[in-house]
Amino acid sequence: ENSWYLDPASRQAMGLRVDTNQVSSNDPIEDYLAWSPLGSEDIAAAAAGKTSGVPRYMFSVFDGHAGYMCAEQLSQRLAPMLNDSLDIVAQLADKKKPNVVATGKELVSTVKQLESESGIEWDQIPLALTATFVRMDHELVHGSLAEFRRLQDMATMDKLLGPAVSGSCGLVAVVDTEANQVVVGNTGDSRALLGVRLKDGRWKAVRLSEDQTAKNQNELTRMSREHPGESSVISKGRVLGGLMPTRAFGDCRYKWPLEAQQDLFPILYSRGHRYATTPPNYVTPPYVTAKPVIVKHQLNENDKFIVIASDGLYDQLSDDEVVDTVAQWYEANNEGKRGTNPESTLMTEDKNAATHLIRTALSTDRLGRRSDSVIRRLLAIPPPHSRRFRDDVSVTVVTLNRD
Repeated sequence: ENSWYLDPASRQAMGLRVDTNQVSSNDPIEDYLAWSPLGSEDIAAAAAGKTSGVPRYMFSVFDGHAGYMCAEQLSQRLAPMLNDSLDIVAQLADKKKPNVVATGKELVSTVKQLESESGIEWDQIPLALTATFVRMDHELVHGSLAEFRRLQDMATMDKLLGPAVSGSCGLVAVVDTEANQVVVGNTGDSRALLGVRLKDGRWKAVRLSEDQTAKNQNELTRMSREHPGESSVISKGRVLGGLMPTRAFGDCRYKWPLEAQQDLFPILYSRGHRYATTPPNYVTPPYVTAKPVIVKHQLNENDKFIVIASDGLYDQLSDDEVVDTVAQWYEANNEGKRGTNPESTLMTEDKNAATHLIRTALSTDRLGRRSDSVIRRLLAIPPPHSRRFRDDVSVTVVTLNRD
């Protein structure tokens, strides 16, 4: 459980309050939360000190599957790459030659390729997010394979190829506090919601992302277009009958060439990587992409908070229930501002918005009834048996303060 404030970068900028929390079901937990200021000279130092004073911040959740290794890598490596991508995009927009020594020619090439393939003029943040997701996945899946083959050292196999065998959904929200804008890049089935307070005092949940699964008609159409004539591309509601999200990082069993799988999977499987197996009807890989779907939203005074969470939360609560729960916390805790509101008679058990949301989710039974006994029973079930009843739950709530 963590809470902190990020002061405005200027008089025109918003301030932010950030609340995070996680509850594990897997052991170890396969979800990772990460945040970072963007555009600062030293991201690591700024993040470690919870530094304010920069206009852009990144907030993200990486929901791992088939192990934790892919999500762990993303939590450590994606923010610095996104910062590099933003620099490259800005330099190209100014007709300057990017500093490839600092950023790497591969990332520059990815940005230029996306611009060329799309045939449209990108906005800077969506382009940087897309390039980062695509390049990061290439490094995890194909770059690691090339490096292992170069080294031919079995001692490096687990470290290099473990993140490729495992997989992860990834959702990244870039909040620009001066431009009053949020841009969300999503790969998989984590979800971002905007809490909007209407003029009559009621609350509305607005999705800033769409789940990318076989339940999404756009994803079904894309998969059929990319793999014509393959009736089993979606089987039992999953990619080739196995993977629920249609977009993900890692998951090399849906991306590597068949010969690479035949060469390495028996060894990886013998070393404990139990998902190092080739799916049935594996004909035209890759079947899974990490290229994100981008949503850009111009924030206004009615937009009060953003919820970023893994699907473990949405297994328990609907969008409206999530926003109503955070709204209850918001109204009882001085709208997320410093200090307290002496006129308020509302109270919540938790001072952390993410904790309040997770407690509500895990206290609600399948009929929508809330009880402390429900959460006590759920949390008492040890892993791996707990996965039959609940998933890892990871939540970040970003409160938007304009005064």
